[in-house]
Amino acid sequence: MITRITLVFAVSLLLSVGCMKKNGAADNGTMSTADSMKAAYTALSAAWDADKVDEFDKYVSTNMVEHNPFPGQEPGLAGLKKMASGMKAGFPDQKTNIDAMYVDSNILVARSSMTGTNSGPMMGMPATNKKMTNVMGIDMVRWENGKFVEHWGLFDMNAMMMQLGLMPPPGAPAAGGAMPDKKKM
Repeated sequence: MITRITLVFAVSLLLSVGCMKKNGAADNGTMSTADSMKAAYTALSAAWDADKVDEFDKYVSTNMVEHNPFPGQEPGLAGLKKMASGMKAGFPDQKTNIDAMYVDSNILVARSSMTGTNSGPMMGMPATNKKMTNVMGIDMVRWENGKFVEHWGLFDMNAMMMQLGLMPPPGAPAAGGAMPDKKKM
């Protein structure tokens, strides 16, 4: 006869195994898909900061689709590598901090902040030698067959440009001009 304790243990075991499968954990102890995606994104971010663009091949599909390209960014993995190297040239000391990561099915969403000194040319502009701090970015990437295949992203370009002195803060007069007279509007 099965005791009550044995029955409770058996039901608990079945429920925990069922929950592990539902959350993506494999039966053989391998990393779940969510954990694989988070590890790949973290490694990709580290490779970005270290200007090791050849490591991108491990995490990003060759024909990755970029839905929000930077100005002048070419398509695919090659375009991503070129853009990342260009950013690193403009900000040799850039560091990215991953503030939060969430996974839902095959989509990873990450919020990060970037810091660095603009000591090199960037997007055709000369260095400002000014620092950007905690400029926020949000990435949403789709995972397929062990690599990121699609990317949507937002980067607070306005905050970066204001911190670098390339754009006036909200409400400030534009370079070389005065604020419009509200009475005449």
